[in-house]
Amino acid sequence: MLPQANNPLSESSIIVANDTRMTQLAIIGAGMAGLAAARALQQRRPALAITVYEKSRGLGGRVATRRRDGFSFDHGAQNVRAPTPALQHLLTSELSTDQLHDIGLPVWVFDGTGALAAGDPALNAEPKWVYRDGMNRLGKLLAAGIPVRHEVQVGQVNELPKPAGGQAPWALFDNVGTALGVADAVLFTPPGPQVANLIVASALNDDLRQALLAELAPVRYRRCISLALAYPQRVERPYYALLNIDRTHPITWLALEHSKAPERCPPGTSLLIAQMAPGWSSEHWETAPAELERLIAPPVAALLAADLGAPLWSDVQRWRYALPDAGADFATLNATRSGLFFAGDYTAGLGRVHLAIESGWRVAEAIEQWLDA
Repeated sequence: MLPQANNPLSESSIIVANDTRMTQLAIIGAGMAGLAAARALQQRRPALAITVYEKSRGLGGRVATRRRDGFSFDHGAQNVRAPTPALQHLLTSELSTDQLHDIGLPVWVFDGTGALAAGDPALNAEPKWVYRDGMNRLGKLLAAGIPVRHEVQVGQVNELPKPAGGQAPWALFDNVGTALGVADAVLFTPPGPQVANLIVASALNDDLRQALLAELAPVRYRRCISLALAYPQRVERPYYALLNIDRTHPITWLALEHSKAPERCPPGTSLLIAQMAPGWSSEHWETAPAELERLIAPPVAALLAADLGAPLWSDVQRWRYALPDAGADFATLNATRSGLFFAGDYTAGLGRVHLAIESGWRVAEAIEQWLDA
């Protein structure tokens, strides 16, 4: 149970404020869904006051980039697809930048024995968009002009008395009980299990709480250990990445990160990204980084059929909520008429960057409908 909130907001001050201020929307999470929703609403509803609360220092959630010793690498989402005209327009027109480019190389596939084959021709014909300086640029572009409060973890969203003729406002508190402010509507975009924990910790109507928790209960995620391996020699292949298709190999995805752009690595070096299978990741979740490198480097070299030797360095990221295995129904979560809204990959069914963006667009429409009701 969270501690009692500090500096509680009085009911009278909230009611007075509700009569005079513009409508306020709080968005929890600055991942793709939250930023896409904020951007869409900012464009279409300029009178709406939006504040995004993000617990980390960065933007984009699992669309993340790290830098080390002259290398830049994406340890989460590897690229973004744009299978619809709206997504194509967003990436290539609205957010146009010379940092965006198509990798241009295919993804090949492999099975549990390590045998390689050419990938799906149709999928390989689609552009695989990346940013030369890192995929985290996408979050920065989406967030342009949007107020984001970094390193603020929302711990409670408490329902306040409904003023006569007005919407029921919500009071937000951080994870140590300090008041953050009020909002007429709140959009939750973290992974489903984290949203469920937040709902449990918050003060809201019991019927609403139970309905939301019942819908969120089946949400499950796969874990993923992502390991970056830097090598002092160049590895060139006719593909950009390898994808396991039978779920019987310890590696799910192996990417030649240096093939994204020359700027990604110092000359004459290579950087590989090995993302491990869910079962393997769970089994080795607490394994030390040095031991992970020792375990993962040999199957990486085997897939590439190359004697790579010892890496210059390795870097580990453990994604507890990598990809949704079971989701929640978007329409059910967003039909409560409570001013609480939900978006993210677990409402889309698959962990894809473009689906998270589309989830943000879809919830923005639901919020607009609620505002107009």
